Amino acid sequence: MIKTKTFFEGYTNPNIDIQINKWLTDHPDYIVVDVKFNSIVVDADDGVNYSVFRDALVIYREYENV
Repeated sequence: MIKTKTFFEGYTNPNIDIQINKWLTDHPDYIVVDVKFNSIVVDADDGVNYSVFRDALVIYREYENV
């Protein structure tokens, strides 16, 4: 069975690659099928500042279900 997990990078969360690697270390029986990255840039009201929001969707399956 194909499953998914979403990771978000933000002010309190570390880089997405660190999160994914830690998650995979904790779950060695998962096989990654694909990773979809997404970035969104949002302008602030002042027109000078902006924020970048990043997320990743990891598509995986458990080793037992291969």
